[in-house]
Amino acid sequence: MSSHHRVANQLNLRKGISGTILLGLSILIIACGPSHEESSVDLSGYVIAEDFQLQPIVAEPLIEAPIDISFDDQGRLWVLEMQGYMRTLEGVDEEAPIGRILVMEDLDQDGAADHTKVFLDDLVLARAIAHVYRGLLYAEPPNLWFVEINPDLTPGKKTLVDPEYAIGGNVEHQPNGLLLNIDNWIYNAKSAKRYRRVNGEWQIEATSFRGQWGITRDEMGRLIYNDNSNQARGDQVIPNLLYKHGFNSESVLNTTIVDDQRVFPLKATAVNRGYTPGTLQEDGKLIAFTSACGPLYFQGQLLPNEYQGNVFVCAPEANLIKRNLLDDLPFSLTGQQAWAGKEFIASTDQGFRPVNLKNGPDGAMYIVDMHRGIIQHKAYMTSYLRDQYISRGLDSLVGMGRILRVTARDDSWTETDLSQVPLPQLVDSLSSENMWIRDRAQQMIIYSGDEDLTESLADLLNDTSSEVPRIHALYCLEGLQTLSKQHININNMLMHPRLLAHMLKLMGDFGIKLTNRALGDMIALQDSTVDYYTSYLLAKNFNGSAITYLTQLLDRYEQSRWIQEPIAVALQGDLDQFRNSTNGYANTLDFIDSVQSIPPPEEAAQVIWEDHLTLGLTHYRTHCATCHGADGKGIRDLAPALLASEYVSGDPRMLIEVLLYGLQGPITVNAIEYNFSAAMPGLKMNPQLTDKEIMEIGNYIRNAFTTSPQTITEEMVKALRDQDRPADQTYSQQELIKKYAPQ
Repeated sequence: MSSHHRVANQLNLRKGISGTILLGLSILIIACGPSHEESSVDLSGYVIAEDFQLQPIVAEPLIEAPIDISFDDQGRLWVLEMQGYMRTLEGVDEEAPIGRILVMEDLDQDGAADHTKVFLDDLVLARAIAHVYRGLLYAEPPNLWFVEINPDLTPGKKTLVDPEYAIGGNVEHQPNGLLLNIDNWIYNAKSAKRYRRVNGEWQIEATSFRGQWGITRDEMGRLIYNDNSNQARGDQVIPNLLYKHGFNSESVLNTTIVDDQRVFPLKATAVNRGYTPGTLQEDGKLIAFTSACGPLYFQGQLLPNEYQGNVFVCAPEANLIKRNLLDDLPFSLTGQQAWAGKEFIASTDQGFRPVNLKNGPDGAMYIVDMHRGIIQHKAYMTSYLRDQYISRGLDSLVGMGRILRVTARDDSWTETDLSQVPLPQLVDSLSSENMWIRDRAQQMIIYSGDEDLTESLADLLNDTSSEVPRIHALYCLEGLQTLSKQHININNMLMHPRLLAHMLKLMGDFGIKLTNRALGDMIALQDSTVDYYTSYLLAKNFNGSAITYLTQLLDRYEQSRWIQEPIAVALQGDLDQFRNSTNGYANTLDFIDSVQSIPPPEEAAQVIWEDHLTLGLTHYRTHCATCHGADGKGIRDLAPALLASEYVSGDPRMLIEVLLYGLQGPITVNAIEYNFSAAMPGLKMNPQLTDKEIMEIGNYIRNAFTTSPQTITEEMVKALRDQDRPADQTYSQQELIKKYAPQ
């Protein structure tokens, strides 16, 4: 491990952070709670890249099961807990109102959080928070709420932003993220909605569906996300340029950024379906991601230059954090793992469950460590994983949680309190090397509504020295609603294609046209990024002269789909004029016609993730758990075990028959004989249960209590329901064995 080192043993919260943590964690409110003198965090099993330090900012007993954090304008750390999630193997009392949003306090001002203040409590599986518009946005299914923050850090006026933010579905598959992007819209993972507040009114728009857990963005505002087995997916273009007709691109949206999904844990870990070939190495270590989450595009001054613009990804199932390098080429946002055979952070502590990563006001990286034994939801937990949790003692690991801070060097204690920065100086903060500072300064400028900042923002927009601050200035003007044609100097933007891309999109949306000379200058650049967004502008403001430039672009890219897409989306009803002005390009015209035929969405789409295993769990708890137990182990003198039962793991038709018609004793399960006085009733007699719901129960039982595949279908249930057998004629063991015995 030449480039990695182990973190020192027993880093006490005070000792590990004294003199280093920034942000003014100290706040004015004294809250009851244990002092950090009572807590220490053992990081002896953690291995981190050489010359980095890993510090615990706050840990149990001050917090439990954190899943998200956010920093306010003063740089104070806020923590969202999801205490109700999988406290037991059965997931009992999952919807108990025990979640909280906490503000961290440093009463002795030594740089370490030593107390907490409860901002909101009694939350049920709340899943995301974000400080926006001088208040707090938080998601508590099914609702998305915005709450104002009083000066004494108590909740103020509460506004329901979206009553359908996260309806139904499994807790692992509900919207989350709340990322305020550079374009002034708030995006989410596992969602097809975006949000914005303008003049005090909340707006909701449709957007492309993205990701599973966690979302981040690069400097240009392109979104990066993932799913459990693909660590880094993302968009090659800025959001919603292609979402005008409900059209989702296959060429530049939801593309794989990093193909390599391998992980390199320090030891064998408990993973779901580890019995499946290709999941584990011979030594039991996980081969590839199965629970990728919490991606972060990092940019902050407390990590070296070579770490700027890297994408880090959490693998809680393997107790590690992955580092990826990006190759930022036009329409090829791709990357690769930084190292083969090792990770940025890995731990032998199986309680280390990183679920989210954040940039901090101080320029450090922050890790949200849920630090819980059970992280797989009951709906998907196999009997194999259940046994793994028990054998490793993870089923009893509750009541813990940490926020960790990563820096590359010792840093002096300096406060980051943007609330005290005069508004004119916030414009200077748009040039900070810290992404968090730039984003927060942009938000504060827009929220101020101060149109007097327009001149200084326009000066920054046309400053030719740096690209990223100019993009921020552009969207500050857009957010203040003072952006006008007079602020646009294309000649000053030609060398900065990413800035030009944003400007061209906004010009298309606002109906601002370019002169033929400016168009000629841009096309002469022969820059694919500029060409892409130019095609959008030309098609959005289509007229007779635009065809000359559009055909030049089509000729240049040989009618490639990626250049056809922005044209097709932007034309908006001008297809006939385009067709009449064009000779040839039949392929392009056909594609444009197909996109134009898609009816525009009337409102933001509501995506509900209702998977069959989650529904099966719900039905099982209602109709089966009373007798067979939440854990499937059965109840003495009442019902036999389902766990590893041959009736469950065998021919799926046998399980369906038992579900439909019931079973009477005596029966033998796992060599244990049961003889019940009453027979199990069949679900066929229950008019409230459909074939689909019985299918869901059967597949859940097979997943949760055996290693058999979930192969039950509605058609199988219907065929066995429709057989010539009375609904009240229960099966005997001998009858089932005779019918389904292997031939």
